[in-house]
Amino acid sequence: MKKCHGSVVGTLLLAVCVLLPGTSFARNPTLDEQRALYREAKIAVARGSEGNVHRLVNALGDYPLKPHIEYLWLSDRLRHAKTIEVSTFLNNYDDSSLANRLRYRWLDTLHHQRREQDFLAYYRPASASTEQQCYFHFIHLSKGKKEPFLSDAISLWSVGKSQPNGCDALFDYLIANQHITDEIAWNRYSAAVLNHQHRLARYLQHFFTTDRYQLLAKNFLKVDLEHELIGNYSLFSDFNDALSGDEIHAIIAHGLTHLARTDATTALKHWSYYQQIHPFTSEQRKQVVTDLIKGLYNQEHPDIADNYLIDYLDIVDPSLLEWRTREFISQADWQSVLTWIERMPLQLRETDRWLYWRARAADLNHTAKQPPEQNSAYQVLSRSRSFYGFLASEWAANGYSMAFKKARVSPTVIAELEKQPGILRTREFVFHEDYLAARREWYHTTRNFTEQQWITAAHIASSWQWHNGAITSMISAGFWDDINLRFPLAFKDAFYSHADKTGVPVHLLFAVARQESALAQDVQSRAGAKGLMQLMPATARETARKHGISYRGSHQLFEPEINITLGSRYYREMLERFENNRILATAAYNAGPHRVSSWLKKSQGSLPFDAWIETIPFLETRNYVQNVLAFSMIYAYHLESEARILSEKEKQHRL
Repeated sequence: MKKCHGSVVGTLLLAVCVLLPGTSFARNPTLDEQRALYREAKIAVARGSEGNVHRLVNALGDYPLKPHIEYLWLSDRLRHAKTIEVSTFLNNYDDSSLANRLRYRWLDTLHHQRREQDFLAYYRPASASTEQQCYFHFIHLSKGKKEPFLSDAISLWSVGKSQPNGCDALFDYLIANQHITDEIAWNRYSAAVLNHQHRLARYLQHFFTTDRYQLLAKNFLKVDLEHELIGNYSLFSDFNDALSGDEIHAIIAHGLTHLARTDATTALKHWSYYQQIHPFTSEQRKQVVTDLIKGLYNQEHPDIADNYLIDYLDIVDPSLLEWRTREFISQADWQSVLTWIERMPLQLRETDRWLYWRARAADLNHTAKQPPEQNSAYQVLSRSRSFYGFLASEWAANGYSMAFKKARVSPTVIAELEKQPGILRTREFVFHEDYLAARREWYHTTRNFTEQQWITAAHIASSWQWHNGAITSMISAGFWDDINLRFPLAFKDAFYSHADKTGVPVHLLFAVARQESALAQDVQSRAGAKGLMQLMPATARETARKHGISYRGSHQLFEPEINITLGSRYYREMLERFENNRILATAAYNAGPHRVSSWLKKSQGSLPFDAWIETIPFLETRNYVQNVLAFSMIYAYHLESEARILSEKEKQHRL
């Protein structure tokens, strides 16, 4: 047994540290030995075994994840930690994501313990929570320091929602010292009403000291609750002074946008009146006009809406023009599709989507024989590696263009970047399959990278077989043409195995997983979908039951093998339900089969396949179907398959 006295192990200050036989190395431990020690140290931390933690931290030597063990031990015991321990850790590992996390938790501890001087010493505004910001400003104001702390404190108060309880002391100070003027109270009040925070708005009414603001606030809340009152022009007749102009405009615009959603023709009449006497901002005009047009369409006044939209093409959001064009696509009114595409701004009109639909609508219009230049449009667009480019290739009878360009990086540059501590820590998190910690460290380390550094980082992540890291790095770099890095053949054996067992084309399974999770096996969506193919637990459980697959619970969905097993079979079910149509099966995988059935019922077999896809009501599902079909062709290219994006049957079948 070896004893070392008065040593400092990272941030663990020990009077004595003990190295037991078996973990005392006469030489530096190998990487494999360090990894084994790390796993043992995590167990020791979980068990609260202080002696073992100290021993193992010492034995880890220069292992990149040694700080993680120190962090785990220290963060669980912050209430009793010594300031020197925390300070040493933050100083030693200031370049790590762990330092930010520890600082955040340490500030919360200092706040709870009312250790004001220590709190100020460790405070950093860029990473502070709202509660921490409030406490920081309260400390300064309570000591008589006014600026810039007073104005910052008022900014924290003046948001249109309730702030955390930790801000109460600061806000009580502002109120007690009469820093909340009518104008300041109005800023927060109007924001609360705009956010429909009515309880907060009623509370804020108590801060108004003048009749003018009390009446203004009362009328604003009335209009928010009863939008029809915007037609009572006398509500605002008492507010003609310049000071209230901006306030009145905000109230009127707010009321009109809401009224337009239920009674657009009445809102339009009021808008005509108010425009003559109030100089609204460009943003207010844009919002009101956009909502008026949407309301007119939804309330079945398409001619009025179209005329109004044409009159205001210069101020409406271009997405409204896209929406209107899709409405004509859903009606198979191809001449109107062409007309409305021409009304789009040039930059929008020349995107792949609308270049495709300009050519396709002309084909479908059947008003004249297709001119030679029409086929030329398909030829040009077919050079694009996109959903629309691949469809254009179908009509032009071309092969698909992958526009592949390798993102080259020299081995010297890679070796240099690999030495960065954050990169080394990420590598080890990936090795231990702690992917959440890996993503945190990766994000922190690479947040200020240049494009070339991001590309280099993607190569490094790919060499670790951490495909999600490579994909997200290439996205950050904005380098789209290296489809080897962006569309890797991850988990290849499992995908091939279950493609063979289910009859689902393997390139399609790859595409679904790439779209669903960017090949991150541990991710969970806000809705609760899990793993590579983003299965909902209920769907996974039912699929396992139907197919006699052993399934112990949703935690297994983070295992690639079980996730692909269940995901491939669920996709097979969708194919069977929709007669092997990949468009419908893919839409059903994302939005559910019942929704797809309802969309089919609405279209009643009247639309070409691409028009049906373009008019899927859910933007997420529309993009999803287009991406999966396009990604499937990229994977087919990787796998040297001659597969086409759709079969002739799928292309000819009307939906």
